[in-house]
Amino acid sequence: MQDTFMKKHLNTSAVLGTLIAVLGIYMMFQGESFTKVFVSILGVVLVFSGAHTLFGMGTFDLGHRNKIALLIKSLLSIVIGLIAIIVPFATAVTSWNVLLYVLGAELLISAFISLVEAMLLRKGAASVSSLVSEGMFSLVIAVLLFAFPRQIGEMLLKLVGVVLIASGIGIVVWSVRIKKLTRQFNNAPAIEVTAEVVDEPGSGSDKS
Repeated sequence: MQDTFMKKHLNTSAVLGTLIAVLGIYMMFQGESFTKVFVSILGVVLVFSGAHTLFGMGTFDLGHRNKIALLIKSLLSIVIGLIAIIVPFATAVTSWNVLLYVLGAELLISAFISLVEAMLLRKGAASVSSLVSEGMFSLVIAVLLFAFPRQIGEMLLKLVGVVLIASGIGIVVWSVRIKKLTRQFNNAPAIEVTAEVVDEPGSGSDKS
């Protein structure tokens, strides 16, 4: 029963890996529309990031200026995020380019504030890993938006496609490899072990 469950699990993993790889190949050949989808997703991330920072300020020992800076960053992230969710599917090309640069500027400001706050709070008791992660993510996306404002969606789409293809192939190879090892183990001849009990010298004299 256990072998049957393992076989079904490995077959399911192989099929899943194949579907993931096919999805990655499909995404590699998608282009224009994904840029708008990406910006909308980025808007959702900004809204959640701003809300998380806004409600999590109480966990940090902040001074008055630091608290104001984080408050401004949080509200700005939420507002720009909402705009990024709504605007991409109802805007002209010129407004679209402006929106991308506004997003880049907001992310750059957000990254600067997050990293500065993390440096100021690193000696405190609270963990600053979330601020550092948020700052680095914002910085990387901001640089990409300024460097490749029109191509960023396609670039990230191809990157996601490559990751999905590699993951799918990895899952398929892993399932085939495990199935092969399981078959070899089940077909291996059983090894009989015999043990012989040997009396220790002097054991007879002790009994007498």
